[in-house]
Amino acid sequence: MSEFDPSLRIIGCGNILMGDDGVGVRVVEALEKMGAGIPEDIDILDAGVCGLDILNLLEDVDKVIIVDSMVGSGSTKRGSILRFELEDLLNKDHEDVGIFSAHDISISDILSIGKHVQDLPEIIVFGIEIGEVKEELSMDLSSEVLDAVERVIPYIIEEMVGTS
Repeated sequence: MSEFDPSLRIIGCGNILMGDDGVGVRVVEALEKMGAGIPEDIDILDAGVCGLDILNLLEDVDKVIIVDSMVGSGSTKRGSILRFELEDLLNKDHEDVGIFSAHDISISDILSIGKHVQDLPEIIVFGIEIGEVKEELSMDLSSEVLDAVERVIPYIIEEMVGTS
């Protein structure tokens, strides 16, 4: 790996037109605004609602941090932040505690497919509870989810430091 290849990629997922579902994208926007505080060998990407295309973004790096919205079954409050490692997501037991993606295909399903078709880097996922997927168009985040954008950044920075 050359000195210009990223060792870490941070990926924000979500649809910014669907309110809280866009939280992952809002987190990467906040990280990009930090500018000088982010080392050059870290990629920060807005993946939108890319589905299986995210597998392409898992290549050529040592570690990936994914930030996405999640919908629980009432065991977590809106704005809660949960951290998962790859094995946590490949273990279907997490569904028993009510952790589901807010998208058509979940991150755990994508990673399960990825494990069978490619070598995966170290993967950390921060899921931010949004409570429910709203059907009306809005670019606004609820106050709880907006607060979670700021609260998750130190956790991401901690993962960055652990990579260096």
